[in-house]
Amino acid sequence: MSSRRPLHPVWLIVVSALFAVVAFLWWVREGRPVDVGVAASNRVQCMSYAPFRKPGESPFVVGTWVDEARLKEDLGILSPRTDCVRTYSVQQGLEAVPKIAQSLNMKVLLGVWLGRNRAENEAELVKAIGLARQYPGTVAALVIGNEVLLRRELAESVIAGYLDRARAEAGVPVTYADVWEFWAQHPDLASHVDFVTVHILPYWEDHPVGIDAAIGHIVETAESMRKLFKGKEILIGETGWPSAGRPRREAVASLVNQARFFRGFSVAAREHGFRYNFIEAFDQPWKRWNEGAMGGNWGLFDSNGKAKFPATGPVAEDPGFRRGLIGAGFGAMVVLGFVAWRRRVAPGAVAGGIGFGFIALLAVLAGAAIGAIAVAQWNYLWVWNRSAAEWLASGFYSLVAVAMPLVALVVVREALDPGVGRLEIPPAVDVLRRWRGVPLGVGGRRLRGRLSAVDVFSLLRVVVLFGTAAMTVLLVFDARYRGFPVALYALPLFALLLVALAGVRMTRLGIEEAALAVVTLACAIAIIPMERLSNTLAWTFALQMVLLAGVATGFRYGRRLQRDRLPSGVNELDRPMSDQVGV
Repeated sequence: MSSRRPLHPVWLIVVSALFAVVAFLWWVREGRPVDVGVAASNRVQCMSYAPFRKPGESPFVVGTWVDEARLKEDLGILSPRTDCVRTYSVQQGLEAVPKIAQSLNMKVLLGVWLGRNRAENEAELVKAIGLARQYPGTVAALVIGNEVLLRRELAESVIAGYLDRARAEAGVPVTYADVWEFWAQHPDLASHVDFVTVHILPYWEDHPVGIDAAIGHIVETAESMRKLFKGKEILIGETGWPSAGRPRREAVASLVNQARFFRGFSVAAREHGFRYNFIEAFDQPWKRWNEGAMGGNWGLFDSNGKAKFPATGPVAEDPGFRRGLIGAGFGAMVVLGFVAWRRRVAPGAVAGGIGFGFIALLAVLAGAAIGAIAVAQWNYLWVWNRSAAEWLASGFYSLVAVAMPLVALVVVREALDPGVGRLEIPPAVDVLRRWRGVPLGVGGRRLRGRLSAVDVFSLLRVVVLFGTAAMTVLLVFDARYRGFPVALYALPLFALLLVALAGVRMTRLGIEEAALAVVTLACAIAIIPMERLSNTLAWTFALQMVLLAGVATGFRYGRRLQRDRLPSGVNELDRPMSDQVGV
């Protein structure tokens, strides 16, 4: 926004059409079936299983107990797809898994959770050894400890002691599971196990591997483990791909990529004779607290027990993509109705070529963009939000994002009216000052006048800038488990562009807006080298933040704009509110 003359009004239509078309094409792409190859088999050798798949369920909640009915339900869902499940603990009701698996002719890789608490470790070990003795035909092996070295919770010698004890007492094969890098760092641990269980997760590695190279990376890594531990059988204890979450460089979490990974890996496993366990059976919403959205979306089944993609044929990223198109149509109707309800175009505006038909077309295009983008933002919130507090905060910002282009349309319509003088966006602090110290009647306070459209837009702008600054700071200093909410800030950017193209001036810039824009700019620029150019979503979001902060501040960032010269003795705050258009 600047004090320059407005561009031709047709640019308002062009920009609105651009946002609407991009949103429409994005939803069409989400619904486009993609060929992801053919699996060697739809059955899986083994799956990681945890029963905590419903909202609010978590193994970290004290007193959590899983009843046998849930275990029977879950294993009943899994048995048509696999003959084996891997568990990670024998507490909280999971000790019943071997009994139920036996009734379904399934095998169990029974997990023993090891951590810093030696008493809890002892309880786990004793119970697991007892179950192995009780169900020797069902418990295929004991997995004593999971990524304990990675978490640096126990020394190698302590883990070796637990392994030796289990091998002596359990009567079934015993192994330890960790990421392949830590097996390479602790090769002597192999002498304490019957077979080596390595985790190979291309998406999660310190140097993420994209989907195109993921299967080759697993094959190369597994073969290197075979050479390192020659004479020991290798079990790929965890491998998989998340169906949702943030990209990690070129490694993109998506449903299509998950299906592609599963089918490609099944072929590689058959060709190379790999034993493997796929992570995981069901989505685990509780993992989002520790690992972000991607942590809760590794399942081949969703949290309701439904398979995420078909056994054969192409896969669409979002089979429900039509709701985005419906959102576009609904948005177009609502915004057109909103504009028609507020139809107050002056005769001069019609004579100047800016009639209601132009405003109606602008409303339809803008509404289509608002509706389609708002549905995309809802999808993002559904995947990423973990608590009522997060829903409250993100829901508030989403409402601000939707409201901003609606208010912008009011400002634009008035700016195009020749009967209305040049409009300007005041600093938010000036708008707030008008509220201070205004007396009311008995029992409360009331504004002296109505808020103008530009006043409301100013307040929304500073809220958005606060959001951009906070989000970009988090993505610089705490990025690993955070996403890139492009949809959330697309609508505010759209609104700011509309107002700028309409020639609305911003001759005064508050220090608050300037400071927030500087923070946004600095952090957005830092995001690009941190995430690498291979992370398309990251640099797209970063450029979006740069543009948003720039348009919001007239691309002046840290330099406050000069105030307009006023007649001698006139204070800026003395301007009557009637000089601007009421909402």
